Amino acid sequence: MRIAHVLRRISFDDWGGTEQVVWNIAKAQKAAGHAVRIFATTALWKGLDDDRRDGRDRRDGSLEVVDGIEIVRFKPIYPWWPMPKRLVAELDRKGGNPFVPGLGKAIRDWKPDVIHCHAMARIAELCLRTAQKLTTSNSQLSTKTVVSLHGGGANVPGEEAKSLKAPTRGRLPWGKMVDYAMGWTRRVPEDFGGIVCVGEDEYEKYKARHQHVLYLPNGVDCRLFEGMSRESREARGTRGPGLAPLETLAPLMPKTSLSLLCVARIDRQKNQMMLVEWLGRHPDGTVRLVGPVTQPDYRAELEARAAELGVADRLSFAGALKPASRELLDEFAKADVFVLPSRHEPFGIVVLEAWASGLPVAASDIGGLGKLCAAHPEAAVTFPPGDASGLDRALAELERRIWSGESGKMAESARFAALKYDWHALSAALVDFYSAI
Repeated sequence: MRIAHVLRRISFDDWGGTEQVVWNIAKAQKAAGHAVRIFATTALWKGLDDDRRDGRDRRDGSLEVVDGIEIVRFKPIYPWWPMPKRLVAELDRKGGNPFVPGLGKAIRDWKPDVIHCHAMARIAELCLRTAQKLTTSNSQLSTKTVVSLHGGGANVPGEEAKSLKAPTRGRLPWGKMVDYAMGWTRRVPEDFGGIVCVGEDEYEKYKARHQHVLYLPNGVDCRLFEGMSRESREARGTRGPGLAPLETLAPLMPKTSLSLLCVARIDRQKNQMMLVEWLGRHPDGTVRLVGPVTQPDYRAELEARAAELGVADRLSFAGALKPASRELLDEFAKADVFVLPSRHEPFGIVVLEAWASGLPVAASDIGGLGKLCAAHPEAAVTFPPGDASGLDRALAELERRIWSGESGKMAESARFAALKYDWHALSAALVDFYSAI
């Protein structure tokens, strides 16, 4: 089967949840013997390897092969005026709804059996039009179309949805005139042959509206965390050669402050402000934020609030780290608890990574994220989204478990929970879904 995955951006220097899902699915599908190609824009792409980087790297149709997966990128055009470079950079990171000239033709030339779209709006419309051109009365192809809903659209708060449009407010939306001239009026996602939902809320929303809807949670490759998990357990669980484990000494030792880790883009949706406020209430705790900055003004707000509370020395930013990199694994190894305080979240793939590393999790009880954690109470506790007292109670409960000698049990439970979301099994289910459409 020839499978084209189409998404807005994929950059190994600036990683996000959607990219991680697409990349792992693509690798698993290729390992199963399918022909796979990824089509995307050049947003946030820095070019090929340093020894191959030149002026040609960014031309439309640039082909890059990573781990045997072919990636083709095209320059996005954001349809607003004026469009300064600063705004282009901001829309590259989040949103933008671009036109992507050349993308449709490149997909048609490759002649896939399945076009799997991982974006909405104009890119989704382009995928539908491309499949229509491939599937004609004179063609022997019958290209199927599938769209994945990654963003939790079923439960995005109104304020959050409004903030996504803020960068282009007050600018001339000339793209709407082009949409009208081209007759781009299809319904997305309903006009796709199949809909894949990362979150259960969206699955419930669309299963009554469409014949082919699949709930497919995010996954994790636990093998990448095996070595780190052993190192982490040994580092946190023993005092050194010949000395008793810390757990056996817990009743004799005072409580220690927690080291919290949050791996998520710096974005209002992820609500890292809750963790900054937590530092103000817990004078010995630390917070480490890992992830790319998609809203620079929000990072500025976090830093300003930390300075106001006098906790800036206990708040640190690691920036964007490559998935499964040694640097990212080290961040998991150094933390006591993983926290994801999102305002809305269809699933929360980073929770699986935290579990695979043996870390207990505290997370907002919202959408698919809350349901994921509720299914594994031995490895996670939840709190109402935005509830500071609830966050304090959740972390106090995990601290109690750690110092009552349950940290080893929690680590094993966490790793067992992660094993239920293996990428290869999820990919096989997705291919079966393609065949059933």
